[in-house]
Amino acid sequence: MMLSRFPLLGAVLLVGLFTGCGPAWKVVRVSGPPSALAGQTDVAIAFDYSQMYVEGRTEADWVTTKTNEDAKYPETWADLKGRFEGAVVEGMRYQFPSAHPVQAGASGVVMVVQVRSFRLGKFIPFVMPPTVMDASIIFQVGGLATDEISLVRSYPASITQPSVFNHIPYVGDAFGRAGGSFLSSKQP
Repeated sequence: MMLSRFPLLGAVLLVGLFTGCGPAWKVVRVSGPPSALAGQTDVAIAFDYSQMYVEGRTEADWVTTKTNEDAKYPETWADLKGRFEGAVVEGMRYQFPSAHPVQAGASGVVMVVQVRSFRLGKFIPFVMPPTVMDASIIFQVGGLATDEISLVRSYPASITQPSVFNHIPYVGDAFGRAGGSFLSSKQP
């Protein structure tokens, strides 16, 4: 056998086969069998920031602190969240083209993105902290939570992409695509 000549290579290949092959999220709750998400392709997307901490502070505290530094910060914050939400919807549309914000109307399933923590990345020479967001994606059918995944997504700061405003579309898109992949995995 070829692998007997290279036992270390064989062991590495074997380990590689059984690790890293799963999805990049943790399943918290799953419905079924059969899955409550089976056959659901019309998706409305909602956002819940009630449990979000920004840089270790509650969202309200973060916005208040930043508003004391810049009176226009609430507009900046709303713009950042709007970009994130738009990117999540676009990421979900990659697999479910009819996905839309919940404000645009009812649907068979609601995907709630519940953000828990948000670290804003920014380019600082020799440091370059990434933008990192930790959230749950909760799927609801008939107003009841049926399935939930937990995940973290990030995007690195760089000299060409220095601001969180550069990063947030990628982070939002990654959340939308993850939600789409999970929902797609539940389809017959």
